[in-house]
Amino acid sequence: MIVKDSIKELLGLETEVSEIEYSKHGLKRHLEKRKHYDVLKYLNHIKDIIENPDYVGLNTNGNKMALEYVKCYKKNIQLVLKINKTKDKFFIISMYSINDYKLNSRKFSGRLKKVDKK
Repeated sequence: MIVKDSIKELLGLETEVSEIEYSKHGLKRHLEKRKHYDVLKYLNHIKDIIENPDYVGLNTNGNKMALEYVKCYKKNIQLVLKINKTKDKFFIISMYSINDYKLNSRKFSGRLKKVDKK
């Protein structure tokens, strides 16, 4: 899986890094530890979320940067990706549901941008 150039362009992200990696087992353990049980059933949808997101965003906090992908199923599922600087790859660090209020707030503030379906 990769971060598409169209997503980078939409977010104004300038990086050569595109490849995405994750450990399904490691992510599942993380979700269970954080009690994100409601999103476990979406683990098999990660490829769909990456390839066909409804919204994407860039969360910058100090020197840290995270890409956010949101796909609206029955719940709004958000994937969070960060760059692994030693491997020059993005990796999925978390996955959780966000309610409609949070989704709408992030859209209104400009943090999340709608992805055009082509």
